[in-house]
Amino acid sequence: MSAEGAHDVPAAAGESPPVPRGQAVRARLVEAGWTVFCEKPFDLVHVGEISARAGVSTGSFYSHFDSKESLFRVVAARALDELHAYPWRDPDNADGNPVRDIAYGVRHYFRTCQRLRIVARSIEQVMLDDGEVRVTRRGTLMRGAKRIERWVRALQDEDICDRDIDPWFTALSLQAMAVHLAYDQLVYRDQPQHVEPLVAAVTPIWARAVGLESWLRAL
Repeated sequence: MSAEGAHDVPAAAGESPPVPRGQAVRARLVEAGWTVFCEKPFDLVHVGEISARAGVSTGSFYSHFDSKESLFRVVAARALDELHAYPWRDPDNADGNPVRDIAYGVRHYFRTCQRLRIVARSIEQVMLDDGEVRVTRRGTLMRGAKRIERWVRALQDEDICDRDIDPWFTALSLQAMAVHLAYDQLVYRDQPQHVEPLVAAVTPIWARAVGLESWLRAL
């Protein structure tokens, strides 16, 4: 068995089994790549820098990833998941006002965009030439739109919002607006915009788009 595939001493009864050394090294490289790509644009990152951050040799890097691009695909998938897995429900929304939930979700999405702005910008760059990153980004956007669609349908089923709007195309429109605004104001700007003015602008637009004007006035 090679050194990369060797296992540590078996765990004692009741302990978690040891992680194979090769998996542990790969995990360190992924974490190092995540850190570096969140700090620096893709084209300024070097394999040696990632390897050094992970505490392994460059040769060890290439035993797990065939290129910087292949590691970035893993990082990009993780970033996209975080960008579209934000919470939707305000835990302090005792009145169940759906507009408060809109503001809560939008705020978390914008803050995540701000936190991941560098790697998000790199994704936009890399996907022009990398079909896998492009497909992952598209798939994540579609999952996000379907999540909004389910939210609209749930409100319609409860007779809370306008039952005449098309849930799917409304979801696509709302998501497109939020994503483009976030990238324009939080990802691409040298100095990102403050989040709260964006939340204040987007929340009533979402509310009116689905017929929640009465809930908006109740805030």
